[in-house]
Amino acid sequence: MKKKLGILLGAVLLVGIFVFSFSKLRYKLPKSWDVSLYQNSKDPYGLFIMHEELGNLSNGKMKDLEKLSELKIDPKKAKDYAVVVLGSEIYFDTVSKNLLSKIVKNGGVVMVADYHDNFGDDSNGKEDIYEETYSTDTITADSTVVEENMLYNQTININDNFELRTNKSFKIKKKKEVEHHYFSDITSDSEILGTLTYKDKAYPNYLKIKPKDYKGYYLYHAEPLYFTNYYLLNEDSYFYAKSVLEPLKGKTIFWYNTSKTYAGSSSMMRFIMGEPALKAAWITLLVLLFFFLLFRSKREQRIIPIYTKEENHTVEFAKTISSLYQENGEVKDIVSKKIDYFLYKLRKTFLIETDDITNKQFIEIVAQKANLSQEECLEKFTILKNIYQKNQPNEHDLKIVYQIIENYKQKANI
Repeated sequence: MKKKLGILLGAVLLVGIFVFSFSKLRYKLPKSWDVSLYQNSKDPYGLFIMHEELGNLSNGKMKDLEKLSELKIDPKKAKDYAVVVLGSEIYFDTVSKNLLSKIVKNGGVVMVADYHDNFGDDSNGKEDIYEETYSTDTITADSTVVEENMLYNQTININDNFELRTNKSFKIKKKKEVEHHYFSDITSDSEILGTLTYKDKAYPNYLKIKPKDYKGYYLYHAEPLYFTNYYLLNEDSYFYAKSVLEPLKGKTIFWYNTSKTYAGSSSMMRFIMGEPALKAAWITLLVLLFFFLLFRSKREQRIIPIYTKEENHTVEFAKTISSLYQENGEVKDIVSKKIDYFLYKLRKTFLIETDDITNKQFIEIVAQKANLSQEECLEKFTILKNIYQKNQPNEHDLKIVYQIIENYKQKANI
């Protein structure tokens, strides 16, 4: 009775866990408006749509790139490729910078949309491989000055809709008050491809930089937010992204995004883990279930007998039989069987007659199969024929037969 009660309790407990974990009838969690820029996130500021639509937006082919170190492009075909890097805190090491630089040098395009200056000097003070410098500032919804890592040094207020411009103008609706970034210091060799316009003032946020002696160029976008789900679901924002990606038209595009976590999950587990009381109850429930299953399995597990593996004496047996045969058998018998088996192998493998192993046609075939000259084959098979026809071959003859046969089998791979 107790045993049946325990099984029933375990079943009810497991069913309750599944129902509690996956039911979506009682709760409907709101979307998160955090700026995550996660590749698989369907939240407003995730990159799910951008990842799915990149090929359509650019009229090119899109391929995922897990690691920049895996980027292998033929320098002669670099002009047909582009690399798109979107994120909020992407760090490029020296190897990654060199790979991107090599692509641009040979005619490719690298587009980066990130909040940080990834192409300045590294922590070791080594010279940057890009030779161009720029800094980013911030347009924010309030008057707070942002100085995170000393990368942003200006802010202005945005309290209304604004415009994004490339070769066309796109009216954008303001939804949430978030920071909008732009470039404040522009070098003479930088070409401004796009601006953010607010209150009749333009702020450059899209640059093209073509280093000297490079066949390709870099595209820098100061605000990756415009490529998120919320903006791409609006018509003007969608066509703005399409306009930004116009330079990549027809190219094979490698998508690189380091944040692939799905941050916007609507699972009930997100609600449970967000509430301290529910989280504690959930963990307690799992621990009790673990101990229940642990003690139950220990009580019902039968002792498993240990069976020793039988030893393999095949090799020893073969050595014993061969030794007895060599001591008690005649050399002529061994030679005859060795040659007969060899000729049988040739008949079966090459589908040829072995009545006369010095025949010209036979020699031509066996010589070709082993990549040997006909003269060498004729010599070896003549020796075999002569020993086979001897009345009393000796052990030296047996050794020669063995060497000729094994040498031929190795070269003919049979």
